[in-house]
Amino acid sequence: MKYISKIFIITLLVSAASCKNDFEEINAPWDKPSSASTPEMFNAVVSSLPLTGGEQSVMNAWLYPITQQAAITSGSYPFDNAKGALWENYYYTLANVRVLEDRIAKSSDAASMTNMSAMLKTIMAYKSFKMTNYFGSMPYKDAGYAALAADKGTGVYKAAYNSQQEIYTNILTELKWAVDNLSTSSTQYNLAKYETLFNGDVNMWIKFANSLRLYVAVTVYEKDQTLARTHITEALAKPLLGDADNVGIWPSKLGLSLQWREWSFSANCYLRMGSTMWGLMSSSNAKDGSGIFDPRAKIFYEPNNAGEWVAYPQNPATGTQTEGGTPYDKKRYTAWADKGATNFYSPVNLYFEQDLTTIPELILTGAQVHFIKAEVYNRGLGVTASPATAKAEYEAGIKASLNMWKGIAFASGVWTVGKPASATATDAEVTKLITAPGVAFDAANADNALKQIYAQLWIDQFRQPFDAWTLLRRTGGKTPMSTVNTQYYTSNFGTYNRFVYPDDELSYNADNFKTATGGTNLNSTKLWITK
Repeated sequence: MKYISKIFIITLLVSAASCKNDFEEINAPWDKPSSASTPEMFNAVVSSLPLTGGEQSVMNAWLYPITQQAAITSGSYPFDNAKGALWENYYYTLANVRVLEDRIAKSSDAASMTNMSAMLKTIMAYKSFKMTNYFGSMPYKDAGYAALAADKGTGVYKAAYNSQQEIYTNILTELKWAVDNLSTSSTQYNLAKYETLFNGDVNMWIKFANSLRLYVAVTVYEKDQTLARTHITEALAKPLLGDADNVGIWPSKLGLSLQWREWSFSANCYLRMGSTMWGLMSSSNAKDGSGIFDPRAKIFYEPNNAGEWVAYPQNPATGTQTEGGTPYDKKRYTAWADKGATNFYSPVNLYFEQDLTTIPELILTGAQVHFIKAEVYNRGLGVTASPATAKAEYEAGIKASLNMWKGIAFASGVWTVGKPASATATDAEVTKLITAPGVAFDAANADNALKQIYAQLWIDQFRQPFDAWTLLRRTGGKTPMSTVNTQYYTSNFGTYNRFVYPDDELSYNADNFKTATGGTNLNSTKLWITK
């Protein structure tokens, strides 16, 4: 399992000259992009999945307050600092995929590589889904071929943009193909130890691809109902991720240490529990935590320096007590209680910074699939609406989420203070949560029930604020949101709808950028999926 990190370094060196978004001056000399073996290059594609350092820092400094899954007490990391690393990671990976696709097409036994093709399509579908939800339109169908310029000509150096609608449509096509063609046949090419995501478990690949297909189809439903319905109906009839099928980068299984996460907390991080999340997890503002009814509160956050549970106002009014302290100072690894005398509000749990080898970077969880299915049956998306089925999926999602988050904390070797007593939720914990005021499913009111579904999906995505941001935009703001002092939110975070394109892209692919955007590159530009 250790191959993932080693091959990633090797292939980045190779692919830095094979893609950087088709940059002509870099790509021109490279007509033989890689001497790495096919399994090694496949592993390099998987190795691109961990979050970049800039992405993690923007999560902590911007995406959390935008989604209101947490609050920040001070300004910090620049919003657009993630754009370059995200762009490079995606197009480096796409270059490797294009080389692999070329090898498969030229193989004397291409039929034996159908599974590998399907796996590559699935990984790139996920990465493309994230990228278009960050940027909107982008070079897509014709991108990544610069490494093959010797065969395809120099016209591949600069790729035209595809609209977000075109990208979403193609993602769904690719995922359908993957689900329909993945096979457990022994005649399929064996990637052996280099298949590091699911260790060769084809059934998990099918469930992941099909669940991602369902997720993408529901995301696009408001914009193209005809397209979405077909994929939703078909996906529901095929295998989906189950309660414990939580797809992600699990560092302990891969021999990795996710150092960027530690850095993202140490570098000017001012994350605190916000009042929006607190209101969904506690029945009162009792500082001793006696009002907490959701066990995830004590996993996501921790008490302040005085041992008290205090939420920072999501939209702080004039006169709000200023916040300081050092909850993410590495000294706390051995002196946990010392958060600094001015740490007045509950910080996001230190163990997300400290534990780099057990806590995963999540991609798609079993709980998320339950909540998406709950939305499908609540709204009647491609199926007959069923409040009873929606309720069952909603409550199954809550239970799966509790079990996942408790299991993550329980498995951590460094998690000591506030560690759960067991890896799974007790029946009493589940019952207390699903019957709590505001959480108990409102089957009699579909609109209220839908907001409850979104709220629990939003909570489960605590370490996936990029997905919560997409949920916020595609639902027209139906995720949990403070209504107090909204001018602060609007002026500070509410105008951010996307990442801007990197400066290098504007320089090297200027004509295609201008054709697609009219030369406009603003954070405030809404995406096609935005409601």
